[in-house]
Amino acid sequence: MELTTIKDFEQYALDHLGTLANSYYATPAVSGTTYNENITAYQNYKFRPRYLRDVRHVCTELDVQGHKTSLPIGFSPTAHHIFAHPLGEKASASSAEAENVIMIVSLMSDFPMEDIAKAAPNATLWQQFYILADEEVMLDLLRRAEQAGVKAIVLTVDQCSWRQQTWYDNDDIKKLLSKAKHGNFQKYIAKDSDFITQFMNLMPWSTNYASWDQITWFQSQTKLPIIVKGIMTAEDAVLAVERKVDGILVSNHGGRHMDDLQGTLDALPAIVKAVDGKVDVYVDGGIRSGQDVFKALALGAKMVFVGRPILWGLAYDGAKGVSQVMDILKSELKYTMQLTGCTNISEITDDYVIRTESISKL
Repeated sequence: MELTTIKDFEQYALDHLGTLANSYYATPAVSGTTYNENITAYQNYKFRPRYLRDVRHVCTELDVQGHKTSLPIGFSPTAHHIFAHPLGEKASASSAEAENVIMIVSLMSDFPMEDIAKAAPNATLWQQFYILADEEVMLDLLRRAEQAGVKAIVLTVDQCSWRQQTWYDNDDIKKLLSKAKHGNFQKYIAKDSDFITQFMNLMPWSTNYASWDQITWFQSQTKLPIIVKGIMTAEDAVLAVERKVDGILVSNHGGRHMDDLQGTLDALPAIVKAVDGKVDVYVDGGIRSGQDVFKALALGAKMVFVGRPILWGLAYDGAKGVSQVMDILKSELKYTMQLTGCTNISEITDDYVIRTESISKL
């Protein structure tokens, strides 16, 4: 079976992963409005191609946080890759290494961050963090990340509350989650205790508290770049810049934790304008093609990150499947650049896209 589009990989995962794993990976918050907005937002923009240009040589490389990457496309942090493939995050990291792209490793990875780094010693890995309830645990995890050689910290800030989705109450889902290894947290929880309860008590939603001062705390504890993930408004973007963060990742958690949010692409332009070039702005959520990647770059994103498509590739053929997903996105981005008249990532601007409602007013 030859898979030629990201949709093909999604369908393969739906057909082969099983209901429980698919439910865990795919299920949105409640009604799915935010999840849907992420995807449909890209359909609201059309291309404005420029022709009669020399597009024989197209370069998709760029420098991000001091490291060269082959594509403006990275892996967004997603939990429990082991549900898709026995090698889990190790396989995903191996693909990121082979493709020379950035992988943000979830703090909820099945394998410890050290093992993931060893599996792909030349990969550019960023480590995702939450603002945990236990500062000592958080600091120890930070030191482990530094020692593992990660290149940046990605701090997720949109999970200060836990809304237990209806699918989480399913006993079969709970059995599936009981198979998760939670590799980063094993050392902090006594073996004779209720692991899940103790684990949940460490999470940010156990206290419902987070503040901008905690950004400053992270900065005081490490020299690694701090990327803030979960910003959805220009106002918060300005505050992030004032706190001297190194980057902003526009994200709504893939539509998993709250309904009726803007799609991330729709939130992007205001945030880019507010930041005014002071820090990099990235975006994830709803990206399903190289054309989508182009549109996000045109609206000001330095690069994009994809989550579920990586899991679908992993389900298909481990690291090779993930690389196939990335090859499709690269090919689609490259021909979109050629067909719009761009030969370099830096040439992609909002001159090349127009919002559908703007077309109707012409």
